[in-house]
Amino acid sequence: MYSCVYPYKKGNTKLKRFEAIEAITGCLKGDELIISANGMISRELFSIRDSENNFYMLGSMGLASSIGFGLAFLVPSRKVLILDGDGNILMNLGSLTTIGHFSPGNLLHIVLDNEIHASTGGQPTVSGTATLEDIALGAGFQKVKRVYETEELREAVSQFKGSEGPLFILAKIEQGDKEVPRVPIDPVKIKERFMKVIRE
Repeated sequence: MYSCVYPYKKGNTKLKRFEAIEAITGCLKGDELIISANGMISRELFSIRDSENNFYMLGSMGLASSIGFGLAFLVPSRKVLILDGDGNILMNLGSLTTIGHFSPGNLLHIVLDNEIHASTGGQPTVSGTATLEDIALGAGFQKVKRVYETEELREAVSQFKGSEGPLFILAKIEQGDKEVPRVPIDPVKIKERFMKVIRE
């Protein structure tokens, strides 16, 4: 196990959330199951690449990691990606210990960290002092990495795709949102189409 930690200073990241999600999805095969956190992460993922393989977690803040773990644990034949935010994972840090303990090898957890609750008014989080990737490493994740730029993120996702999980990437991103619509699909429909994919 190893941790790739770099000192973070305000303003030195060159990564926007929308670009980060584009980079991540561009590295995927397309058959991965994606659990996306509520708020702007789900909205931007939908705008970039809607898929029946995506479960947009609307409204339940902090639970993407728990849902993603349960899915990875129960469907070990499928690769599972959790697309999370710092505010979300800080509300449910206990999920990292559960993931580390049961250690699903098919799980990649990516946290897009702008140090604020972007979807609820920009209130600051504590991710500037809590080193989330080291928390994940201490919880039992097999590999962790912190990235600041698009190419670093692409390399990390590509590198981790062939690794045994659980894996954790912390992507430091700039604050600010892209103008994208809300996910227009009814939550029940999101659930039903996702369940159909899992059964196939």
